[in-house]
Amino acid sequence: MKLKWIAIPVVIMVVLLIFVFFPKKNKDIPENLIGKWTTSAPKYEDRFIEITKETFVYGLGGDKEDVYFISNLETNPERNKLLYAISFKNKDGLEFTRSFYYDPENGGTIQFKHQEHIKWTKEKNDTVEENVKTDQNKKAGQNETNS
Repeated sequence: MKLKWIAIPVVIMVVLLIFVFFPKKNKDIPENLIGKWTTSAPKYEDRFIEITKETFVYGLGGDKEDVYFISNLETNPERNKLLYAISFKNKDGLEFTRSFYYDPENGGTIQFKHQEHIKWTKEKNDTVEENVKTDQNKKAGQNETNS
């Protein structure tokens, strides 16, 4: 009987510790962020950012791009905008986080926290179906490199 009264609090403590030290990560990317984003800033004229349900892609100019797999997304309201912190991993498993503001006005803009003077706007011709195909192709490419 004594063992039962000791075991119950121990089990409860273990479960609580698991939730504290290993919280579930949010990977639900809102539809308003999904798409290809470009800017009119001359420094980035041939660059883009593409966000899908599973990937965060930097277009590096020409046909070059860096593909990262999204591991977490946090959202906080700040200054009449939403502040997103998106975490993603490269093919080696290194994790990076980028924070940006999303403003829904005029079709939506993204401004990275460290570059608030540059606005990124979503291309109008993006569709969810195209992004699903892009995710599938990138996963297939990742699986080939891991083989």
